[in-house]
Formats: sequence, C-alpha cells, structure tokens
Amino acid sequence: MATISEVKSPRMTEFTRRATLTILLIVGVLALHELPRLLRKTPGGHRINQIITPMSRDEMSRENVDALVDGYYEGLRRDATAPGLPGEREDIQFRNDFLRYELKPNLNRPYKAGLRFTNSMGMANPEYPYAKPPHTRRIAILGDSLSLGPYGHDYVAQLENRLNQNCRTPEIQNYQVLNFSVYAYSILQMMDVGLTKAPLFHPDAYVFTITDLEAMDTLGWRTHVGSLLINGTDLKYDYLRKVVAEAGVQKTNHLPTIRKKLSPYIQPVQRWALRQIRDQAAKQGASMAIFLIPAPLSSDLVDADFNEFQETAEPLGVPVIDLRDTFSSVNPATVEVDPNSDIHPNVLGHSMIADDLFAKMQAQPAAWLALAGHPCEVASSAAAK
Repeated sequence: MATISEVKSPRMTEFTRRATLTILLIVGVLALHELPRLLRKTPGGHRINQIITPMSRDEMSRENVDALVDGYYEGLRRDATAPGLPGEREDIQFRNDFLRYELKPNLNRPYKAGLRFTNSMGMANPEYPYAKPPHTRRIAILGDSLSLGPYGHDYVAQLENRLNQNCRTPEIQNYQVLNFSVYAYSILQMMDVGLTKAPLFHPDAYVFTITDLEAMDTLGWRTHVGSLLINGTDLKYDYLRKVVAEAGVQKTNHLPTIRKKLSPYIQPVQRWALRQIRDQAAKQGASMAIFLIPAPLSSDLVDADFNEFQETAEPLGVPVIDLRDTFSSVNPATVEVDPNSDIHPNVLGHSMIADDLFAKMQAQPAAWLALAGHPCEVASSAAAK
C-alpha cells in the first residue's frame, strides 16, 4: 500500500509546475537586467550588448556611448579576443614602437558607408609623393577615425576638393590635404605622426583634429601610455617618462589604475602634445590649426569635454575651429553609418562637417590664413543642402 508521500495528486503537480515556471521567469528577468553589465566585462561583450540592448536616442547615456565606442576598438589590441568593428583589425598592422599600430597600405574594401581605401603609404589619399610639386600647398591632417570616413566623401577629401575649386591663386595652383588619421589614435599618436611621418611630405599647415574619443576612459592618451608600459614599450619622450614617474605609475599596475594615476595630467599632456606640433610647424615655416570634430551625439554628452579641449588649446595661440554643433539641427540617426551600432558620420555627415568648417572659417580670418594661405569663399555642398 502506497504512503501519502508516494501519491502524486494532480492538483499538487500543477501547483509545482506553475511555481517552477514563476521562479524561472523571475530569475530570467533578473538575469536579463544584469546581462549588459556582465557582458561588458567579457571579451566581445560590447558587441553582444549592442544587439540585446538597443538604445533609443533618449536613452543613450554617456556610459552607453563609452561602452559602444570601446566595442568598436576592441580589435586594436594585440591580445584582443574580439574583432571590434568589422574589418577594423584586418585594416591595421601592429608595430613594436610608440605608435603601436597603423593602417595597412593598399586597402580597398567596401563597408556600410562606402569605401575604406589607403595608398601605398597607408594613408587615406591618392598616391602623393614625398616631394611637393611646385605651386602646391599641403595640409597635414592628424586625426582618428572621425577623420577617415567613406573614402572620397569624407570631410578631408571635401576640404581638398573645395579648396581647389574656390581658393586657387597664381601662387597656389593646387591644394593637397594629406590624411594621416588612424582608428582610435590618441593625441600622443597624432603628435608622433606629426613629428615623424608628416614632415617628410613638407606640409605648409598642420591640423590637429580632436574628437571626444580623447576624453573617453578606455581611449585617449592615458590608455595609450598605459598600454605601452604594460607591454614594455619605450615611452620615447622624456616628458612622458617624467609624467609617469611623478604620477607614481608602475609597470605592474593594471590599466584602470594607470589611467586613474594619470588623470591629474590630462590637460598638461594634451597641451604639451599640441605645443610640439605648433613648434615643429614654426620651425618649418608652416602654420597650425585645431579642429574640434564631433560625432553625431547630443551636445549634452560632449559639451564638457569640448570645453576642456578649448581650454587646453587657448594658450597655444593658434586658430581653433569648434564644430561641436554641426549635427544639432538634424536627427543623428540620419548622419550615422549605422544608427546605434556605428555612430561615425556617413557621407551626409561628412558633408555637414565640411560645410560647418567653412562657415566657421569665414568668421575667423586667422583660420583661413593658417589653412588656405589666404582668405577665400567656399559654397556649401549640394548634399548638405
């Protein structure tokens, strides 16, 4: 004869089933709530997080933006287990020196916004030789991925095209804008390019393009210096060695600790880097300007950073062109490569940057003189209109 515990009542079985399902649902909801935070700590987590946590414009916070952008550039580390932005890791070659990496030469591949292209020297340009042709004015652009864009349609290419269409003189028959930009380059990598690679092309003007990437925790010069120290790579510059020593940074420190120790030096190092290019340009009889280039983000997310960039640049005495409001009148999704996944500017976005650049320069004669060598009038693009 069966005992009471051995008899399975249909009512008890249904109750148990429902209770189990309820518990599983609660656990599932809690897990989904915590999953984005947990994924950010795993290799490739940012990429998955983008899929399971779609963000509307109203919901996008600075933390979301930082996580999204950090996910782009996961492939730029030698030890990366995730590729980052599709194709990005395949577009670079690693170096064992201060720069750490650079774009490969002879790239030619499509991506969502257009074409990723480099010449035989790894620059997003046609084949420009070291020797500068007669009656040619050369402008060197030092930047990150926001100054790359879809080849031939990025704001750098549009700058070159519109200068040639509108600003030629008997003395200047041709403008060549040399694009030295590379994914996620910090202000220190841009500086190093400006001191080593760019002078070989004899530029008449150097342009430092500063974006909000420089202010993000996982990017910028602090992360660059930290990566060099952890990998045992020489810091190259005595000033940086002094900063690291004063900050008490040890090679055994983890990257977040290094970034924290270097935080008090953010503006002094940025200003030092800008000053190196200003002084280099002066020695060569060249000029310098600074562009503050925005991504299609709300000004609320980046205003504080751009204010600090302006404060950093002011003592240098060079023209600063602040383009932070370029996208203030449009829906950001219309000017992004892939809304909420790749927030780099698309073709329209780059046309708007070029238009805003020329509009701002009209009010700054010193900027025209630094960039074009003389004042001139440049019309807006048909695309931006």
